[in-house]
Amino acid sequence: MAFSDVSLPQAKAQGLRTAVSDTLARLVAEVADIVADPGIGDAEIVRCLDRGLLAVSGAARLPDLATEVRLELEPGASCALLPADWQHGPTHAFRLPGRFPMRLLPNLAALRLLAAGRPGRGRIRAAATAGGRLHVWPTPERPCSLGIGYFRLPQPLAGSPDKPLCLPPHLVAPLLVNFACRELFERLEEGAGERKVQTTAYARRFDAALAELLVFCGPRQEEAVDVAATPFFAPPFAEDWV
Repeated sequence: MAFSDVSLPQAKAQGLRTAVSDTLARLVAEVADIVADPGIGDAEIVRCLDRGLLAVSGAARLPDLATEVRLELEPGASCALLPADWQHGPTHAFRLPGRFPMRLLPNLAALRLLAAGRPGRGRIRAAATAGGRLHVWPTPERPCSLGIGYFRLPQPLAGSPDKPLCLPPHLVAPLLVNFACRELFERLEEGAGERKVQTTAYARRFDAALAELLVFCGPRQEEAVDVAATPFFAPPFAEDWV
């Protein structure tokens, strides 16, 4: 790529991510140049790029996809539906107003174990996700609002000027272009047995870029933790915590 094809921001410029020229149109053109097969159209390349974006956001918790939702529970409700764009989480959970912290458990079995032998109604103290729902214990005695943090699904690339703004600029092409080329060459080299040279090459390049992304984004949390309360609101796990 010529230097004139890259538009980088000046020092102290606003909008660093949008200044990088990795638009959908450029990504499609780059993949098409590599694959060089007239039987593969732009629409198929776009589908591969979007699948790559989903695969990457599924493998790494991308900071730009972190968000928070407010869930409402009626008295006696033991669960609430998660947002449709939920991908990873929860990262934190609070009772509202006041952001009183809740304990996050890794699964529904752990939540039931915690609740065993304890009162089933009261102020919500713990939660776990299962089956597209947030399950809580104990069930609330009055209408209750919860603040839940999570990582959402990325916006799909659809129009030519669209950019995958959730990805680090220096890894956009190494991730998405290599993923799309791997997918397309796998189909083109079907029947070649173990001699899928191009498929193997682009798979390795994608894996290397993904490994770099995981390092760039930092370690991911695998176990439940107790999240401290926001200062000036409440001490972590107040007097009735068990």
